[in-house]
Amino acid sequence: MNKYFDYENRKYWDVDVWKDTISSIFGLVKWMGNNGTVDDSVYPSPLDGLYGDEAKKLACYDKKTNAVSIPEVVQYWKDRGVHYERRAQGGFGWLIMCPDKCLDDFAAKLPTLVVFHMVDLADPYWAMKTLEKYKAYNDMVAEQQDVMVYYICINRSDEGRVYVNILQEAFVFVAGDVNKVYLDVSNVYEQGVKLADIPDFVYRDDEGNVVNPDECVAPFGSARVPARDITGRWENKTSLTRDQVAMINWSNSYYDFDRVMYSETGKKMAEGMAVEYQYDKTTDEDFLNYWDAMGLTYVNHETKSRRWKAAVPKSAFENPAEKLPVICVMQEVNHANEHLAVTETSYFYEYFRICAQGACILINFVLEDAESNELLVDILEDAKKRYPMMDMTRVYIAGHSHNGHYPLEFAHRHSELITAVATFGDAPGLANSGITPMTPERAERASKVDMPVINLCGMCEMRSHYPISEDGSGYRPIAGPVKEMSTFKERAEGWRLRLKASGCPTKTDEEILATKNSEERAIRMLGVPGDKSEVIWIDGFELYIVYVKNNNGKYHLCMVGEENMPHNTTPAQQMVSWSFLRRFARDPQTGAIIEL
Repeated sequence: MNKYFDYENRKYWDVDVWKDTISSIFGLVKWMGNNGTVDDSVYPSPLDGLYGDEAKKLACYDKKTNAVSIPEVVQYWKDRGVHYERRAQGGFGWLIMCPDKCLDDFAAKLPTLVVFHMVDLADPYWAMKTLEKYKAYNDMVAEQQDVMVYYICINRSDEGRVYVNILQEAFVFVAGDVNKVYLDVSNVYEQGVKLADIPDFVYRDDEGNVVNPDECVAPFGSARVPARDITGRWENKTSLTRDQVAMINWSNSYYDFDRVMYSETGKKMAEGMAVEYQYDKTTDEDFLNYWDAMGLTYVNHETKSRRWKAAVPKSAFENPAEKLPVICVMQEVNHANEHLAVTETSYFYEYFRICAQGACILINFVLEDAESNELLVDILEDAKKRYPMMDMTRVYIAGHSHNGHYPLEFAHRHSELITAVATFGDAPGLANSGITPMTPERAERASKVDMPVINLCGMCEMRSHYPISEDGSGYRPIAGPVKEMSTFKERAEGWRLRLKASGCPTKTDEEILATKNSEERAIRMLGVPGDKSEVIWIDGFELYIVYVKNNNGKYHLCMVGEENMPHNTTPAQQMVSWSFLRRFARDPQTGAIIEL
């Protein structure tokens, strides 16, 4: 590493550059986490009398969120017209309690109350305890049917601003009104503290003037919750890349941030970060001109009230008979935060660079559950009419982290539309849990369709995905109590499930453990027993690439680990993924994969 390596946009790695773009309620949220008391009480009505690890044996226990959702409790609220949604992100848990009716009508935006609840997330009953503590709030949702509540359940200070990502997802999953967002501040006043006395919390009105935040606290709904308007104040307009690469909660303890910053990889990332810093909305004329100067036409579209974006090489309009492949990038471009769509262009900047060279067309869209993402079928149909130069035999799909689970799920459901898949930041093995559980039965069905898949992630992800030949290590305490695929046993089972879903021969524990002594460096580093491997160096880092043959002898499954990278997609990973995806087309008559 050479700390004298400098470049034009290196300033964007400096946290101070972004200080005015950070959520303005961040100081208040940190104060809540540092000064609140974690609810570690015993849940009074445990199912079958089971607590702790014993409760994890219950059928209604979800491993990903480490939560028991007692069916009778969920049904009680359902009978009252309230939908209960339980999720986890960044080491925290979160819940939605909203009127059932709003699930079917995304146009019906409802005022939203945000509640921070400090609770022991290691207790499988944390979600049930939250519902019980805030029963009056939930009664309000049931009785009024015109408001909703988001509960963000924390057990420590949210130093990584995870709450922003949680709210962004929540506003996409249900129709909360982003113009009517309120924060429950009762836990501040209960401690005898005023909002104006909290350090690092400055409240400004819509004109940017500093005002006393206590003077505008008003009762929310029939529950009369003391709440502060945080509309337009909870969002970040920072860089997702900068946050995930520089903040420690997205990496394990082996990670070296300086190596990234002082590298060609860091230089390329900073070029994308400059876009996030300079532009606020994708409808801004200057933003559109930026891509126009690069040779791209960037267009905003809507299908059934949901937003999607397209990036098309300008040359493609001159000769629409010349077909171009398509990459559907599943990354947020929705209305929850206008800056998200700008962030998407930065996060997948290398894909946009590839697109600008005339190699492909980009379609950008994602929602927050597999069923909602079925809308992509309609979007592709709409896009095909708008852009006749799309090659429908070469439609690829990609996504990072939880947005990497959705492309694989969509491809399994719609192999007639999708040719190949690239997932970033996900474990090499599949799991029978989470937002898109892969059961052995589903894996068996998936194996009937030839679907080329490449999975790429960092070797220093916070979940320490590699090598799968041993237990995970290097976990930071900030990563939280839940570590899926952390033991060798879990990893081996998950890998076998991945092999099954991809129609590949299975591997025993012994064969996986034997990778430790392999003569091939990539196989040793990933712990994946492959049939072909290579190590390549791009932009300052090694990438370990292992290919696995399927039962038909085709190299249609590929695992990639990038040296010293946290939970963030990189330019090198996007280049390698494109090199893999572009190999394939799908015969529209037979559905068979064609090797190009």
